[in-house]
Amino acid sequence: MAKDLLGWAAEQPDWVKDCLRRIAIAADYSVEQADADCILDNVRAAARAASPVHPMISIDASHIGGGFREAQRTVLVQLGPVQNIDRLAGDQKLRMAAVGITLVYGENGSGKSGYTRIAKRLCRSLTADQLRGNVFDPTGGPMRVQVRYKVGDDAVTDIEWDPATPAPSQLRQISVFDSHNARLYVDGENRIAYLPREIAILEHHGELCQRMAAKFSEEEKALASRLRVPLPAGYTSGSTVSLTLAKLHPKVSLLPTEDELRALSELSKTEIEELARLEAELAADPVALAATRRRAVAVLKRVCEVLGSLRSGLSDTIGEAIVSARRELVQAEEAERIAASASFADEPVANVGSQAWRILFEAARKFAAAGAESAPERLPETADDLCLLCLEPLTSSGADRLARFNDFVSGEATKRADAAHKALQALLSQVEQVKVPEVVVVEESLAAYGQLDATRAEIVAEIIRILREFETRRASLLDETANPAPAPDVAALIATSSAELARLEEEASSLQQSASHTQTLDAMRARLAELKDRAKLANDIETVVQRLRDVGEQKSLASCQTQVATRSISTQITALRKQLVTEELECRIAEEICSFDLNHLPFKVSDSSSGGKSLFSVGLHGAGAVKNNQVLSEGEQRALALACFLAEIGGYDPRYGIIIDDPVSSLDHLRIRKVAQRLVAEAKKGRQVIIFTHNLVFFNEVVSEAARVGDAAPLIKSVVAKTQSEGFGVIRENSEPWVADLNARIDRLRKRATELKSVTNFDTDEYRRQAKDFYSDLRESWERAVEELVLAKTVVRFVPDVMTGRLKDVTVTDEDYRIIFFAMKRASERSGHDMSAGRDIPQPSPDDMEADLKMLDDFRIELKKRNKETSDRRSALENPVSAKLI
Repeated sequence: MAKDLLGWAAEQPDWVKDCLRRIAIAADYSVEQADADCILDNVRAAARAASPVHPMISIDASHIGGGFREAQRTVLVQLGPVQNIDRLAGDQKLRMAAVGITLVYGENGSGKSGYTRIAKRLCRSLTADQLRGNVFDPTGGPMRVQVRYKVGDDAVTDIEWDPATPAPSQLRQISVFDSHNARLYVDGENRIAYLPREIAILEHHGELCQRMAAKFSEEEKALASRLRVPLPAGYTSGSTVSLTLAKLHPKVSLLPTEDELRALSELSKTEIEELARLEAELAADPVALAATRRRAVAVLKRVCEVLGSLRSGLSDTIGEAIVSARRELVQAEEAERIAASASFADEPVANVGSQAWRILFEAARKFAAAGAESAPERLPETADDLCLLCLEPLTSSGADRLARFNDFVSGEATKRADAAHKALQALLSQVEQVKVPEVVVVEESLAAYGQLDATRAEIVAEIIRILREFETRRASLLDETANPAPAPDVAALIATSSAELARLEEEASSLQQSASHTQTLDAMRARLAELKDRAKLANDIETVVQRLRDVGEQKSLASCQTQVATRSISTQITALRKQLVTEELECRIAEEICSFDLNHLPFKVSDSSSGGKSLFSVGLHGAGAVKNNQVLSEGEQRALALACFLAEIGGYDPRYGIIIDDPVSSLDHLRIRKVAQRLVAEAKKGRQVIIFTHNLVFFNEVVSEAARVGDAAPLIKSVVAKTQSEGFGVIRENSEPWVADLNARIDRLRKRATELKSVTNFDTDEYRRQAKDFYSDLRESWERAVEELVLAKTVVRFVPDVMTGRLKDVTVTDEDYRIIFFAMKRASERSGHDMSAGRDIPQPSPDDMEADLKMLDDFRIELKKRNKETSDRRSALENPVSAKLI
């Protein structure tokens, strides 16, 4: 039998145990950046066999005790009030029923999704949305959510949750399904993933390891370019220094230490005196003179290589390209400015189209891309779309303005400016990578060569001069305010240096042949070479020490890559999958697919592991490889994803809650009803079922199905709304969208009119918003009156049945029509409908509101009385005429 997660972890390094713990207690198993940084530091320490940088705590049963098999049931009791999240009103509470169904309706743009995003961060979800403050309010403030939940028989826990901190682990019992999660079930590769808790933790561990491996690879690439640069040349072959420098290679198992290198480069006072004495005694020694020339050969070869790379890296061609790119950028930015002036000359705000404006525009695009794979090409630009700056529906003028913004950003002038900027940055980056050697180091390395004769001293001076000119050239190319210094002509110097190499080799060979050899003399020569190398090393020590550090870092990175390899993770996931992903799950998926009427399609369930990831997938079983999205409709894909979600949670304790957001997008009416039946069935099992929807047909289907099963699935209805006076995310508890009882509507409107009697100034924005809200609801209430009273609920919006039996209550007179027509007309013109400036009617007073509401109430009372009389009269028509007895 495969080891469980804790058994496998016990055999892993300490950093792995700590990493698994951090993942297990993180929301959605996704560690925060601070935790990821700690894990990365500890991996580096483990690779160097050093002490951990951060405290490490091994994973144990307590860290995964909040899993789905925990005995005590957790229910979500309340979300809110919230502070500084999206634009949600701050004084609202979304309460949930602990048993049964909480059905929450919200229209698009009402704020419903804000509560869903909060729930995804708190509970178990395959994706986690980033919570944002009001991006259009610069004052902002800390984000906070009041969260109330209950564990088992304990008292309700009430916390003020900071989204920057982990959510309570108990809430991970509750699973969330929304459109983003649906895309994971039916993703680009058309796979539906099943992730038991242990596999989910391991998979996230594997993903984290892959991210760390990618970071290590980037660092290795940066090191590789430095390691390709040769070490300082001119050391005697076979000397201690030369042999030590040869060990500065990643393949060498044991590197010298920095202390050893520095000690080797330091000469004592006695050794300095010895070096001077040997140099004097061997000043005319052919072997010493030959060694000086061979050192010079090594240094000059390196000089020629450097000059060649500087000539190509800082060439006239590069300089001309930079000048041309700067010129193009200036012209492109000017063209962009002119285009902005032409497009936005009449805008009320100056500098539209400028760089500062572009930054704001790109920020809006990123905001629009939240949760998506990439930012949209264009911002919403159709009337009634939500503006991403104020989150209000776009007016026709606003839509036209955003269309011009989009055209400008995607226009040729802007594209040209962007391309010019990128081209210039690429050239400047290329120049920045060209490094000019330090002149002092080169001068010291060539000192002995320059002392051979005056001609060679002039060559050294010319080399130094050329290097200084390259320094100036490089700095001027990077300085946009300076004219580029000319590129030095190094052809003659390289030719001279190359010729010198042959002469020096010849001289060294001749001197070596003329030398006499005795044991004492050879010992003096070896000692002199040793001391000279150590003295030279003193000049090169910082370069050599840096190479030691780079080689050590490369070895460490290689060890880090070994530490984060995912093969063992994949092996463990495969073993756990075979143990945990059973035939029972396959059967549940098949049952759910059948329940959503998808059994006409041949689906095949399969599983796989790759790169530390585990996939449990459902795909079409065709004659050849076929993608789901090439065959299935959007509705079938959504039904398939929901089927897999319900099958996935079906193996867990059926009491554990689920949160479903808009499960019926793109579904036909038949499947909408099936989804309603399935979710009510989950509530019957004892689950807490919380449903968010903007689909009124689905809303009523859930209500109807819950009513059918009775006490087994109690239900509470709430509405999330947006109002002019209160803003987004306003909770109407125990309420319904559109279909609320007329009596309840009138009572609420009467209460609001009474509350407004305390207002004395009717010419404020706040009062205008409240009046507009009142008449908007009054207009809808008249519409409800037509449905409920005039038509006696014969036809009800968003309810599929037509109840013909109720026609016996229906009668409509001309007077009914007149009352409804003029009442609707009055309510409509006061509820925000456009009107000409010449018809700017005064704001209605609370007394006006009460009078208009009384008209509805009187109509209701009179019509109900008449409907009863009509019903009684027509009931007589249902029976045969009584015969008379004689």
